[in-house]
Amino acid sequence: MSKLLICSESTKDFLSDFDEVRVVKGAPDVSILSEVGSYEKVTAIGGGAVVDTAKILSSKPIVCYPTTASGATETSWSVYWDGTDKKSLKRQKPKEVIIDSEFLNLPEKVIRDTTCDVVSHFLDSMFSKKKTEVSEEYCIEGLNLLRRKGSIVDLIRAGRLGGKAIEITGTNLLHSLSYPLTGIYEISHGEALGYFLPKISKFMGVDVSDITEEVSLNDIDIDLVVEEALKYDKINECSIFIDRKTLQEVLL
Repeated sequence: MSKLLICSESTKDFLSDFDEVRVVKGAPDVSILSEVGSYEKVTAIGGGAVVDTAKILSSKPIVCYPTTASGATETSWSVYWDGTDKKSLKRQKPKEVIIDSEFLNLPEKVIRDTTCDVVSHFLDSMFSKKKTEVSEEYCIEGLNLLRRKGSIVDLIRAGRLGGKAIEITGTNLLHSLSYPLTGIYEISHGEALGYFLPKISKFMGVDVSDITEEVSLNDIDIDLVVEEALKYDKINECSIFIDRKTLQEVLL
């Protein structure tokens, strides 16, 4: 039985003994649907795009070594893109998740962006109509872990808690806003979330400025972003009332 490794460029040399190695440079697109479940033994080393790709390609639960706080290791969904539209595919959660510090020499920008991602998972989950006591506990524990300013390993652990939370609640407002920035402007997922976090967290009444760094972007058409974000049904799963006018006022 052939063994497939899905990895990023920076992690492709860490593990050996694979029959095939596939390097992922971004979130998969719609073409990957032709390969759903094509492999039985898949290992992933990398961030969310790597883990999502591995889950799509594997017919069985994968083994993974997360290198970011994406939370993809804890969810039964994988993200792919159909043009500028973000899509999700139901998959199996990984069977084994290993945090190995050998793989975690992350650039500062990656640390910033993946921190924005996990904080956005917590906020979307906390303000979800599907929130439960368990999901809220994951969010509180994860935010406290981030506030301790520990190691990269702690950041990945927080990411796993964020993944557990959104497996229960899904995402809503922040993620819906981020998709047009990625789909239209080709801005990375974490950076897109970081752009919205200061204003949306203030709107939610939660101060996360001690955890995240502000992300500045130029030439963003907020009216277009709001229009596209409102097309995602999940935005309505936010427990705070929002509409076009409210979002424009909050974001401008």
